[in-house]
Amino acid sequence: MDVIAQLEERAKRTNEAIMSYLEEGENQKLLLAVQHYPSAGGKRLRPVLAEVVAQAVGGAGEKAVPFGAAIELIHNFTLVHDDVMDNDSMRRGRPSVHVLFDEPTAIIAGDALFARAFEVLSEVDVPPHATRRLLKLTAHTVWLIAEGQQEDMDFERIPPTELAISDYERMIWKKTAVLFECAAEGGAIIAGGTEEQIDAMRDYARSLGAGFQIHDDILALLGDEKTTGKPVGNDIRNGKRTLIVLHALQNLAMDDPRRAILLEALGNKDATLEQIKAATQALQDCGSIDYARETARRHADQGKKHLEVLKPSAEKDFLAAVIDYAVNRKI
Repeated sequence: MDVIAQLEERAKRTNEAIMSYLEEGENQKLLLAVQHYPSAGGKRLRPVLAEVVAQAVGGAGEKAVPFGAAIELIHNFTLVHDDVMDNDSMRRGRPSVHVLFDEPTAIIAGDALFARAFEVLSEVDVPPHATRRLLKLTAHTVWLIAEGQQEDMDFERIPPTELAISDYERMIWKKTAVLFECAAEGGAIIAGGTEEQIDAMRDYARSLGAGFQIHDDILALLGDEKTTGKPVGNDIRNGKRTLIVLHALQNLAMDDPRRAILLEALGNKDATLEQIKAATQALQDCGSIDYARETARRHADQGKKHLEVLKPSAEKDFLAAVIDYAVNRKI
């Protein structure tokens, strides 16, 4: 199955919906800032997930399109703010919003995307009790994302030797996986799925999100900047406590020179390209990147087990292919 081609095809309706919600605004500078990331495209995994899950549980996929668009607007709001906090200068091959405009405008643009998302959410055509459930689900998801982002930032100030892999797993669940969960759970709710199906789709998406983030951490080290559209090495400069870094520090002896090389670059804003390359090589040599790959694939295998609640269909096959794609992609 050509997952990328199917994603692109399925994302067309979502793309049209997203941009239609961002056409109106009196302040031209703010409107351009708000449109900057959504107009750059992207994989649209989350909104496509909402639509496909709705179909997979027996509902009409088009009913989930506004919800999927709202989820994507929330995702873009978090990216705008993340880039300010992480001082990332590029996103999707374009200058970050705070670079192209300025930091105050970026913060306001993120807030505006967040507000518009809930406006769009009100257009989902479901019974009132389902609307309330979707609103609560989405709002609580954003709360958890905020907690995850705060933990990610806090971790940068905690000595990496004091953090456990379970701390990282909790953080990425909140920061990344919960929005995948929200998309899948919401799609199942909109389609009128059973509680068993709703729970299974949420759990599937949790595994998808975890595997996606772990693989993202690998791409941040080994990816091609022209392909990923993100500055390679910034995670090390920013001192990100990724699964890769935590595994390395737990397994490298105190007198291992690779440990010193890694710690010299980790959190060093002035680290040279040579220092970043040396730290990345140390992570490769000690097996931590391979460990992360294996962990991401384990999440994918676990996620596919939750699809057993679904009847055989093209949508079920697509969901299985998507989770494999998430832990093997190049971007």
